[in-house]
Amino acid sequence: MANSSNSANSNSRGRKKGTGKLSTPEARREYQRRYYQMHKEKAKEYQRQYNLTHKKKARGGRGKANFMCPREVVRSTFNTSDIMHAPVEKTLKMLEKIINGERLFTM
Repeated sequence: MANSSNSANSNSRGRKKGTGKLSTPEARREYQRRYYQMHKEKAKEYQRQYNLTHKKKARGGRGKANFMCPREVVRSTFNTSDIMHAPVEKTLKMLEKIINGERLFTM
């Protein structure tokens, strides 16, 4: 009897003895692993495109108290909602940027 309980305990991680069935968490992990392997190239291309369109915040070194590194502007367009809901001073700056060609305007 002790021998049969040892064989059941040695089969940890939820596998059922004698069958190739996986427990629910194992099946999920296996599915995710296979899915990742099949779509790895697509994920890498997506990440590359994302990195090209989203700029990271520039970071200064440690200990440099007066080091300023402004963020680059990612957005290049204004829409009607931006102009309508902005304060007057900001709206004027937006319109100047649109007229000068620094930003685009979309409807």
